[in-house]
Amino acid sequence: MVSPEAAPADGTISHAASTLSGELAGDAEFASVEVVEGNRIIVHWHGPVGAKLQDLLARFPNVDISVQTAACSPGQLSDFASELLASDPAVNITSVSPDGSHLTLTLDESVRAASDVASLERKYSKAAGCPVNVEFGGVAPLGG
Repeated sequence: MVSPEAAPADGTISHAASTLSGELAGDAEFASVEVVEGNRIIVHWHGPVGAKLQDLLARFPNVDISVQTAACSPGQLSDFASELLASDPAVNITSVSPDGSHLTLTLDESVRAASDVASLERKYSKAAGCPVNVEFGGVAPLGG
């Protein structure tokens, strides 16, 4: 689906990316839309490309759009992250990677001294069913 007339200056790429992001937001299999070099789009998606995504892609026949398989279900990772935020006081921040390959957890600094990062990553990865990266940091209060 490559087309030279889909120039970045005419807004076609940004319109397509924005439309795809808006229409796919909230779908458990959707990770992100990535604009590459201003002239092509990658949709990061977990699982088979269904009719909804195919129909959306067909709306932009003059745009170079590819679908890259996400290793993990972004919806499942988000659900797991929400559960951790509600139940694990050590978890301060969670982030699903844009390509759907892993989850990153930012744990409270107090956990660092008593924990081995590799063990924590194995523990959380096993529970999530996908790779989990662990880092440490606090949550700063908003100033104002």
